[in-house]
Amino acid sequence: MNSKYLARTALASALAISGAWALAGAASADGLGSDYDVSKAGDQELTLWWLGNQEVPGIEPWMEESVAAYEKLHPNVKIKTVVQAVDTYNTQQKTACKGGSGPDIWYNWGGTWSLELAWEDCLVPNEAVLSAEDLKGVPSVEGTRWGGKTWIHPFELRIFPVVYDRDLFQKAGLDPDNPPKSWDEFIAACKKLKDAGIAPLALGLKDGFGGEISGVGLQSQVFTIPEFLQMVIDGDFTHDNWKSWLNKLAELKPYYNEDTNSLLLADGLARVQDGEAAMVFASPGYLQMIAAMYDAGKHPGVMKVPQFNEHGRGDHLTVDTPGFQVTKFSKNKELAGSFMAFLHTPERLEALYEGSGTLPIDVRWDPSKAKRDTDKQLSAWAKEGLTYYSANYYPIDLDVNGNFVVFQGMLGGDMTVDQAAETYQTVITKWRSVHAADIENYKAWLKDYQ
Repeated sequence: MNSKYLARTALASALAISGAWALAGAASADGLGSDYDVSKAGDQELTLWWLGNQEVPGIEPWMEESVAAYEKLHPNVKIKTVVQAVDTYNTQQKTACKGGSGPDIWYNWGGTWSLELAWEDCLVPNEAVLSAEDLKGVPSVEGTRWGGKTWIHPFELRIFPVVYDRDLFQKAGLDPDNPPKSWDEFIAACKKLKDAGIAPLALGLKDGFGGEISGVGLQSQVFTIPEFLQMVIDGDFTHDNWKSWLNKLAELKPYYNEDTNSLLLADGLARVQDGEAAMVFASPGYLQMIAAMYDAGKHPGVMKVPQFNEHGRGDHLTVDTPGFQVTKFSKNKELAGSFMAFLHTPERLEALYEGSGTLPIDVRWDPSKAKRDTDKQLSAWAKEGLTYYSANYYPIDLDVNGNFVVFQGMLGGDMTVDQAAETYQTVITKWRSVHAADIENYKAWLKDYQ
């Protein structure tokens, strides 16, 4: 097993918060990103699409400040930001790409959400618009390495612990300083909470993404990245290995709220924030929820997703890599790269944390600046190493028509483990029948890990 494989698997495709090792961006040309001479662009306007507060509560003021600061620094440039709807966003991106018209920059999720648009020739790679130093500061760009290039520039450290209410733990007779680490300890804690009249787990599945986010902490314990890529190419999703994590999900059903399918993803966080449930698998916005709990005098804690399998990386938190991309149809690609680099200046990174509570995903941000105990713990775990976000390594169809449907069926209905596995297999079989070109893209992607 070679060192490249170990490094990428262990650190979520090369996320190393310490920045202690070299990055693929070193071959970038000069004069890009933070090195770009904006004055030579003349009077220009950039348009940026993103999801704003829908993805990260409270982040829109940070972007407004960033735009104002950039425009002040470069009076010849105006930047228009447009908040799009989450549920139609991917379709809107593909429509813009097909028409060859749209924003200069757009926000996107990591993995296949980014790469499928690269495969459709909608994007330019990071290396075409960012300098070597810009890429060196953000090792997580490696999560979308394909064809010798990287395809998204992340800006936030989006890792997914389990958030718990320390006071409710104590009320149930659990030690809040020593949350469960193994799967057996986790189930025992859930039972003890339920016996004490406390709802153990909260989750909202109405908008679908709760299935993805809750699933990755289980799936990444079963397969490595190369194994996931091979599963997409020709794997059997009814195999016992895939069903092993589904069996764990079935064990959790008695401890979830019965109205999972009626709640939105954010509602699950709200129930823990309001003291109505003891734990929640973290989703975007959880850092802001934790900050609100602290402000209200409550005592939140964070723990790793309990481990049940040593084959994957169950002892490490998963990390997603959402960020910004420059579109192929932008008329100001280098200028767009300059603004993306500006979002990673020390002042903007500090403002990101101070203004929204979001942890920056850049080695140039000092984790010692974290204020809350939970933020310090998350930063420490990130420095130790993180594991991959499984949904970034299989087709979007398998996420939307697999994860979304299966979680709604198993936790909010009567779907069995076998039926859930068959659902995934049906989706991937249909996908393979109409995506021969993408299967070749997956084969090329797999070579990066061999």
